[in-house]
Amino acid sequence: MAQKAWFKLDNAAKLYPAISNARWMSTFRMSAELYSPVDPQVLQQALDETLPRFPSLNVRLRAGVFWYYLEQAPDRLMVRRDEGHPCMPFSKRMDGNFLLRVFYYRNRISAEFFHVLTDGTGGLAFLKTLTVRYLQLLGHAVAFDNGALDIALPPEKDETLDAFHAIDLPKVRFSRKEEDAWHFPGTREIPHTLNVIAASLPADALLQKAHEMHVSFTEYMVSLMLYAAYQCQRENEKHLKPVRVSVPVNMRPFYGIHTLRNFSSFVNPGIDPRLGEYTLEEICSCVHAFMAHYCTKKHLSGIIATNVAEEKPLFIRLAPLFIKNWAIASVFRQSGDRQFTSTFSNVGRTGMPTGAQALIRRFEFLLGVPYDPLCNCACIACGNEVRLTFSSNIRETALPQRLLCMLVEMGIPVEVESNYQEEM
Repeated sequence: MAQKAWFKLDNAAKLYPAISNARWMSTFRMSAELYSPVDPQVLQQALDETLPRFPSLNVRLRAGVFWYYLEQAPDRLMVRRDEGHPCMPFSKRMDGNFLLRVFYYRNRISAEFFHVLTDGTGGLAFLKTLTVRYLQLLGHAVAFDNGALDIALPPEKDETLDAFHAIDLPKVRFSRKEEDAWHFPGTREIPHTLNVIAASLPADALLQKAHEMHVSFTEYMVSLMLYAAYQCQRENEKHLKPVRVSVPVNMRPFYGIHTLRNFSSFVNPGIDPRLGEYTLEEICSCVHAFMAHYCTKKHLSGIIATNVAEEKPLFIRLAPLFIKNWAIASVFRQSGDRQFTSTFSNVGRTGMPTGAQALIRRFEFLLGVPYDPLCNCACIACGNEVRLTFSSNIRETALPQRLLCMLVEMGIPVEVESNYQEEM
């Protein structure tokens, strides 16, 4: 890590330490499922060779007087057998100084990240690089391409950049006020429990359905989630509330910046069932219009500008860290996950590294435990497979069950796996 021994937290990362505790932490997982069992000793060697290529991940969190910061981790990150529930909070006892874990289990390699470090784009780059190096050490001719970074090359300047402070932002401040959205009623699980339902679907069939509605793939999936939630609410609630899905938007294509740290903004498309009944076609039209209006460089930059502006007043910069933590946590508790019904996080279509087609079966993306009782969905596509993973801290499965049943009724084949002890 010759470039830099420490990093300031990026604008998005500053939220997470303030709202984390022993029971909850914003985490996510990236996995590669292979066609053969993982050799943990070879995986450890691959990790030892790969992690130095990612200096912004090879760090620990430190508390300064005014802000948290990240500094080079002094220890060796060890691979571990994957046991228990995924995406649990990081702890000093279990994880040492690291905010990154690497697991193996049967044919699967998994990496879990505290969101302070990166987002889905950066996490996927690390996983693909690690997996390629692992396969190379086994003697396979697999290339560092299609998102896997060459570990023989030093990190590029953009990769460790705090992009939020490196771009020109408009001088605006948007209001954060938004009416609370409806949440699925459910029985909250005990702490450190994450219920997961994973589904595999053919990409071409889903894209055909989306094109029939004249919307993009993401818009179609968000519309399906809204329609499923809307139907559940009308069947079970007398007093209706808005239904929204929060959608992270990758900002890298807008600015041509290839940072491996956080660089996303968010939009919350939705409908208001109090206005009357909705068809799926109408919801698709609403979501398409919303995304066309709000998923633009200007509007998304305005959201980022609002967040960055809150760091700049002198009294904020000079406030001790414990006061900042209290203020951030207070604001988050008043809004946070209350403004949306669910999240749909789509890292998009990813290519298979050259030479890995017969070695890697699929990639998978999983969101960690939500802060409020929610059921969220993460998505990644590779080849003709779309992999959806629903993660929840409630026992009920209303959202994934209804959404996947709708797809089956449309004639789209769905394969489902789950860590639930009972059948859906």
